[in-house]
Amino acid sequence: MTTVMEYFAWFDFAILCAIGALIACSMTSGSA
Repeated sequence: MTTVMEYFAWFDFAILCAIGALIACSMTSGSA
């Protein structure tokens, strides 16, 4: 069970990172 929770935590972190990167990219380029 610990492995499953760890996997979901990492997956959630990866999604947050991807969204953050997308927002940063669109803000830097100046196009939404």
